[in-house]
Amino acid sequence: MGNSRKRTALFLCRCGPNMAGQLDLDALAGWARERGDMETVEIGDLLCAPDGKALFKRVLDERGADSVVVAACSPKTHEKTFQTLAEEAGLNLAQVQMANLREQCAWVTRDPEQAALKARALINAAIDRSRKAEKLERRTMKVLTDVLVVGGGVAGMEAALTAAQSGRRVTLVERQMALGGNLAQIEEVAPSMECSPCLLSPRLDLVREHPSIEVLAPAELLQVVGFAGNFTATVQKRARFVRDSCIGCEACLEVCPVDVESPSPMGMGTCKAIHGFYPGAVPAAWMIEQAQCRHFIDGSCSACAEVCPFESVDFEQQDEQITVKVGAIVLATGFTASDPSPLEKLGYGRLENVISMQQLERLTSNHGPTGGEIRLSNGEKPARVAVIHCAGSLRDDGLPYCSGICCSNAVKVGRLLRHQNPEATATNLHNDLVFAGPRENAFYRAALAEGTRFVRCPDLTALEVKERSRGQLEVKGPGIEPVTADLVVLSGGLEPAEGTRELAELLHLELGPDGFFKPDHDLLNATSASLPGVYIAGCAAGPCDVAASVTRARAAVGDAMSKLRPGEEIELEVMTSEIDEEICAGCKLCLAICPYRAIVFDKEKKVCLVNAAICRGCGTCTAACPSGASRAKHITDEQIYAEIGGLMHV
Repeated sequence: MGNSRKRTALFLCRCGPNMAGQLDLDALAGWARERGDMETVEIGDLLCAPDGKALFKRVLDERGADSVVVAACSPKTHEKTFQTLAEEAGLNLAQVQMANLREQCAWVTRDPEQAALKARALINAAIDRSRKAEKLERRTMKVLTDVLVVGGGVAGMEAALTAAQSGRRVTLVERQMALGGNLAQIEEVAPSMECSPCLLSPRLDLVREHPSIEVLAPAELLQVVGFAGNFTATVQKRARFVRDSCIGCEACLEVCPVDVESPSPMGMGTCKAIHGFYPGAVPAAWMIEQAQCRHFIDGSCSACAEVCPFESVDFEQQDEQITVKVGAIVLATGFTASDPSPLEKLGYGRLENVISMQQLERLTSNHGPTGGEIRLSNGEKPARVAVIHCAGSLRDDGLPYCSGICCSNAVKVGRLLRHQNPEATATNLHNDLVFAGPRENAFYRAALAEGTRFVRCPDLTALEVKERSRGQLEVKGPGIEPVTADLVVLSGGLEPAEGTRELAELLHLELGPDGFFKPDHDLLNATSASLPGVYIAGCAAGPCDVAASVTRARAAVGDAMSKLRPGEEIELEVMTSEIDEEICAGCKLCLAICPYRAIVFDKEKKVCLVNAAICRGCGTCTAACPSGASRAKHITDEQIYAEIGGLMHV
């Protein structure tokens, strides 16, 4: 059937005063009728309202049409609405074309004559394109209800437990050798000063014992294909060279001859080449550092294997790739503490007794290098400690933002110090103090009452730490009296976890200006990432305390569960690409650039093929294909040329 014989129905929407106040819709309707090629021309007050929908469907039922043009608002707003109504009237969804007269004309073109001309061009383009429409087939598949959680800190564990307790199977991936994250490295949590191991231990037990949670550690996400409700993820699990039968009995410690740097993210201290992470860790199995182990270097030692009562040591263990199919991915990758090394004036890395807040936390940990004792480099206990707030934060050459929780952590130093030495003094040097709520403010007030000094320094970037005689340190700065200390602690901010940018590239996610994962909407959809089906928990979304991390994790999983109801079907993308095997030369350019990894290469036929279940219809392959073998449904060359022609020849 030629274009001139196709029956086209045109619907013009007044959209209240949005368009009727700027466009003469009656004149537009008259122009359309005078064309002589329109089956129907109708004007509705609000086509998206119940009366407007009824008019739309009644006209199509009674008069029929081969194509439908709706001159109204943005397709993003109501295209699906009119496609559904058209399908109810027996049309194919591809036969509906929208002309955006509201955002692209009425709202931006103030001159009535120019607006009328532009409206005619937009309508004409939509009419010409609609007549080149090719039917699209709706396809559905059952949603996958399992969940992948990336990151095994407090937020990741809470996300895994929440999902598992809702009847979902969960794969929990952690890049370190055991769960716990940053919380596992500290002893007490501000402002409540609760015992961190006491908080973690019950959660670790629940994760370990839950039959629906599989922990992969140490492991990293390698590849993800698919979309919300249907992801296929490939995880690389690194070899431990120790089987899961290991219970951490420590028999191997006595015979291992090699000392290596502590595996803790904060470093400090040493351990053996075969080691655990911390007492009660999950997984419990220990790990051998292959690069330092003599067995792997020259084969001269197998002592750990010889003494292990459970025969758990396995030098032949290999890395393995594990594939999981899930409906949602929860990112709980946490944070990393900002590096104070560039702060030369503060003496970090230059003066032995200038340490970061994270290193102090490590010293106070019972499984830290000093068994929980705060010690100077010479082994003595400090009597005077200076704490510098915002070390590296709120400055152009460091973190430009406030992390919001650092002040409470810095206030904690005095409490930790006095626990071990009641006569010790703590002086906190700060500019602005930030406390998130009443609990944090009460913690600050209590510290004041207990004897912690707070000295306001108007310019923290001007502070300088120098060494005096006998190893004593002195902190100087404008507007303050010099502060003498045995130990200086630098309290810095929180940065995105290592590997955040790479993970964002892998999943095609947006990052915010601070480098953390950007939510879909800061206010209305803060639990979802920029890609549907991917959710953000804990500090992956930005700095927060333990309570907020847990709350974010539960919220993210709750959001995911609301969309992953067992037995429910999800609609697949209909405007996918397709490759003509007769034309394809097998150059694989499309394979290399497809952002969704929806294209495979058939080695026998030597052509590329599109996996329609994964394709999202972005059209990248079609734009890049040098032979024209790739074709994007509903965005064909013929349709685009027709639309351009309609714009130019009214």
